[in-house]
Amino acid sequence: MNLKNRDFISLMDFSPSELEGIITRAEAIKDGSLKVERHLHRKTLGLLFSVASTRTRISFQVAARQMGGHAEHINWEDTQLINHESLIDTAEVTSRYLDALIIRSYNMNQYGKGREALNLVSQHANIPIINALDDKDHPCQVMGDLLTMKEKLGEDFRKKHVVFTWGYAKRQKSPGVPHSMLVAASLLGMNITFAYPEGFDLDAEYVDFARERIEKNGGSLLVSNDLLNASEGADVIYVKSWKALNMSSEEDYEQRERIRPDWCVSEHHFQRAKSDAIFMNCLPLIRGEQATADVVDGKHSVLYDQAENRLHIQKAILHELLR
Repeated sequence: MNLKNRDFISLMDFSPSELEGIITRAEAIKDGSLKVERHLHRKTLGLLFSVASTRTRISFQVAARQMGGHAEHINWEDTQLINHESLIDTAEVTSRYLDALIIRSYNMNQYGKGREALNLVSQHANIPIINALDDKDHPCQVMGDLLTMKEKLGEDFRKKHVVFTWGYAKRQKSPGVPHSMLVAASLLGMNITFAYPEGFDLDAEYVDFARERIEKNGGSLLVSNDLLNASEGADVIYVKSWKALNMSSEEDYEQRERIRPDWCVSEHHFQRAKSDAIFMNCLPLIRGEQATADVVDGKHSVLYDQAENRLHIQKAILHELLR
């Protein structure tokens, strides 16, 4: 596996063996068998964020420091971008200063513009560009999720039954996590069910990509509009809210308020799942919205292990891109 100097924008750009290699590298970094303390010696990363972040920002900053480098947080509004400097000029200049640029940018009222921004920067920067969440993908999050599933479910995690469900949240969020999970599941041959209300379909680009590949790679993809039925026999229930891509913000808000009671993960759903099923969510999460407090804080929850693994997977990604 050689990912040196490649961008990490969408998991569509990687092979199954490359995804598996990143996970294996993260395991070795986490258990200490791969030493990376000086891997980023004298290297500086930039984190250009236009959207708030907790886990992604902190895990990248800590990863860089623990690998002997430095990550500089750059608030989008503190740069000349706020005064309409072009992304082309920003990309050309920052790539003269930095060894990699990690970008978070999206606006769910302008679906696709965040990806356009990342692609434009990629075209004009000669350093790796890492997607820290745009309006289409969140590849770093999902790679950490796969590491967590492998740890909790074992080497044969691909054969387990994963239910990835939409959940109610007042805030309209990016579909980046479900899109990246859909791609990863299809490449790794996982058995996954996507549950969501009518009208909250995922981008056809990602669905078509997954349907072309998932059975060839030994997996299966099901779609359900009934969360309770989808939970039957689940090994994982992963809840994540996202904005409806084919509705206006107003229509989306009205629809999600109507369907709220049926799209909050509770113990009722875990009674249908396997007795040792795990509960996942990428955070942030408000108890009582996407899931009830007894699930979030209960025996099925692996949320904090999942969040910790962002650090280890980020280190693995940086290790491979900045060889």
